[in-house]
Amino acid sequence: MLRSLFVIALVAALIYAYKRWQSVPESARRPLYKKWAIYGSLGVVLALVMAGRAHWILGVMAGLLAIAARAMQFAPYVPIFKRFMAGSDEADATEHVTVNGTMTRAQAAEILGVDETASAAEIKAVHKSLMQKMHPDRGGSPALAKQINRAKDVLLG
Repeated sequence: MLRSLFVIALVAALIYAYKRWQSVPESARRPLYKKWAIYGSLGVVLALVMAGRAHWILGVMAGLLAIAARAMQFAPYVPIFKRFMAGSDEADATEHVTVNGTMTRAQAAEILGVDETASAAEIKAVHKSLMQKMHPDRGGSPALAKQINRAKDVLLG
């Protein structure tokens, strides 16, 4: 009986999907495919739960959580994750830029931690040491490196 209801619901869903697919213009089909994939996945999970066959889903989820927790320990050392983890640094780095995108000498000096009247050699030395610490290849964010470079350029004129 339950299987018959599943089959009838599946056939009805397929007929509805085919009719809907025909009525949607070509340009609007891509979002429709994503929506159908989500609804289809939810339908499969619901059918497995109703049939009592969903116990393996919890086992897979527990295993994936364990793997994800272990992978997060190594995330700072993998270059692709650095982009995701650099979000807060970018917000801190952009607070030194004015509305029109220019940077004043005072802001540049504050970023580098030098006096506005510092010599070119001192500015270059401070810039070099900051870039060694904040370079994206060494764990810093690209936004911070950009701000440090811009500050050096402003101060050196």
